[in-house]
Amino acid sequence: MLTSVDEIKGQVFNYIIIGGGTTGLVLATRLSENPSTSVLVLEAGSAHIEDDALLIPQQRWLYMGKAEYDWSFKTETQHHTKDRIFTWPRGKGLGGSSAINNLLWNKPARQHIEAWGALGNDGWTWEKFQTYSKKSERFVKPNHNTDVLTYDTKLHGEHGAITTSFPPVISNLEEDFRKAMEAHNIPTIQDSFSGEIRGTSPSLSTLDPSTHCRAYATNMYYQPVAGRTNLKVLVDAYVTEIITTKVNGLVCLTAGAIMSPKILEMSGIGDPAVLERAGIEVKLDLRGVGMNVQEHLYTGVTFELTNHFSGEQEVNTFDSLATNPGLQKELHACGKGTLNLNTVDIAFVALDDISPELNAKVIASLQSEEKDAGLAAQYKIQAEHLREKVPSLEIILAPGPAKPPAQGWDASKKHVSLCFATNCPLSRGTIHVASKDSLAIDPCIFENRFDLDTMVELVKFCRRLAQTPPLKGEGEGRLKEIHPGPDCQDDAAIAEWIRNNVNTTFHTAGSCSMLPKELNGVVDPQLKVWGTHNIRVADLSVIPLHVGSHTQSVAYALAEQGMLRFSPKPLVLIKSMILAADIIKAHHEK
Repeated sequence: MLTSVDEIKGQVFNYIIIGGGTTGLVLATRLSENPSTSVLVLEAGSAHIEDDALLIPQQRWLYMGKAEYDWSFKTETQHHTKDRIFTWPRGKGLGGSSAINNLLWNKPARQHIEAWGALGNDGWTWEKFQTYSKKSERFVKPNHNTDVLTYDTKLHGEHGAITTSFPPVISNLEEDFRKAMEAHNIPTIQDSFSGEIRGTSPSLSTLDPSTHCRAYATNMYYQPVAGRTNLKVLVDAYVTEIITTKVNGLVCLTAGAIMSPKILEMSGIGDPAVLERAGIEVKLDLRGVGMNVQEHLYTGVTFELTNHFSGEQEVNTFDSLATNPGLQKELHACGKGTLNLNTVDIAFVALDDISPELNAKVIASLQSEEKDAGLAAQYKIQAEHLREKVPSLEIILAPGPAKPPAQGWDASKKHVSLCFATNCPLSRGTIHVASKDSLAIDPCIFENRFDLDTMVELVKFCRRLAQTPPLKGEGEGRLKEIHPGPDCQDDAAIAEWIRNNVNTTFHTAGSCSMLPKELNGVVDPQLKVWGTHNIRVADLSVIPLHVGSHTQSVAYALAEQGMLRFSPKPLVLIKSMILAADIIKAHHEK
């Protein structure tokens, strides 16, 4: 239940969870199943319970960039992307980023999960990942578009907390997209949840079809058990550090890949050089904290739909949200309209599928490049994946523009995009405290040139795809490219456009990597911070090598598996800064 500082004064807790986000609420729910165990969750944001801004899908304009809901972290200047400073959205409040994400639910390739074990983490296998992913999921079969929305029930959970389903409204371009991909030797697969993900398949969303609302950690994990007397949740509680000299119980960091390394460093755990520059006393030399940061990057080629259609079905896009959002909200409750539309078709492909020449160059580079032992172990696996055509890229049929319409776009037209992402980057970044009051996020975007070269090849492939029947349509075609547009043709021009338009997917991982300490690891296979007895990390920061899929399902499965590695402990003490309730209330009323 939600609590206050006064109500928990003097109480003893077996566990304190720092961060009431996606993984934090999973842990809180599972740990409190034992009535003799006491759990306290500290969440820096507000509760946002029963908030329609979050519950009704596709209302990103209501929360993205808004201080009430979004941390809106800023990166350091990125010198390989025209000196841009990127904004990294993150959910601020109960549920974390599961409250503000784009709801997509898919899984990585088997090899991506097996790589974690190969890097020195016994017990982290594909089979266990599948077990715990199913434990988190309650899949609801579709009753519409069943020829397009294919699935294999054996690969999905039936009794988990998070409801997954297909969106009630789809673009109606899916079949043409799949046939065009098949023309380029990318197969259509019934269900990618088997771990064999190379090909095009329909992606689920975290949507409750009984309400057409977002299914996320707050309403699916926490709210059904909020009445447990042994579970206390304190919101508007910003943790500044763990007082390590007084910690006798178990502290679990689930603050995410940005804030978990910050809290460790603020507690004196990290690279002495980083801590000393920030004026922080060194309590534990652990140089991997804040290192090995990996992020998915994406952008997309956007097309205006012309009148050259080959079919009779209406194409549904997000464009109507800009022209008549009021009507769309009225349609939402009955499962119609644009607020119930979401991306369905995603193709996971290997670099060799779109550019064998570049694939060979990257493999040769990974084998010859000088690097530290930790990165060398990762690059060895990445080279193997490239040789084996394990998908590292994705191409998304997006029913709308890839970025907000620019001047000169025809607002009366419909738009679709072939968005694309690099999911297994070669560049590595850092997240460190710069001082006791500031954080330096440096993802080092395109520091490895092959990440940029790969995106150039993705633009060229998406253009070929748009000109491939039946996606092309009839006559002159139904997809008129408007972004980047016909003036952007050679590789240099495409690379320049990418530097100006690439963005984050807020899938950051690796900043507290689960690796052997000698490979710059931060946590061991039990998720315990190296050199400590009772500090654990259980969020995407522990992923040592990034996965080739969206990360929501990975976060839930990681938390479900990680929970079993904990045992009850006595009192935990946290130094935290609590925001006054009346200030928060006043902010909400503005």
